[in-house]
Amino acid sequence: MAGDAEAFGALYDRYVDAVYRYAYYRVRNEADAEDVTSEVFFKALRAMPRYEPRQPFLAWLYRIARNAIIDRARRQRPQLTFEDALAHADGDQVVDPDDGLDRLSDSQALRDAIARLTPLQQDVIILRYLEGLDTKAIGRIIGRRDGTVRGIEFRALGTLRQMLPREAVS
Repeated sequence: MAGDAEAFGALYDRYVDAVYRYAYYRVRNEADAEDVTSEVFFKALRAMPRYEPRQPFLAWLYRIARNAIIDRARRQRPQLTFEDALAHADGDQVVDPDDGLDRLSDSQALRDAIARLTPLQQDVIILRYLEGLDTKAIGRIIGRRDGTVRGIEFRALGTLRQMLPREAVS
């Protein structure tokens, strides 16, 4: 039993940074990313008996993280009534005069642009370009075929090209 805890501790040490990085780019908040990372390793520890060694351990952790982030978003989604929507029909047209200040740094502009992609596109871009995974590994994580992953990546990059200056996406 002590050997199992030590082995899992070694896996935690090896993969915690990668899981945190993935979570951070998805939730865009340090505290939330830390919470997600903790949740991922807690769930992984409980699910270890069901882990299939034929799949890479990190891919398995990414899948747990992806599901945890989706569940978290569902729990945090505000529930609006139809009356609320009618009363605030122009709410999405509010312009913050300081909004441009956040876009001064290229990395902030890129994070903002990635945040505007669909969750599936975010997963593919983060796993491909920040984590360096190939399309086959990404496909296993998100449950899609290689060709579908390439299509999602192509559309996401096209969207990013439209949102960012040319030199930021080259």
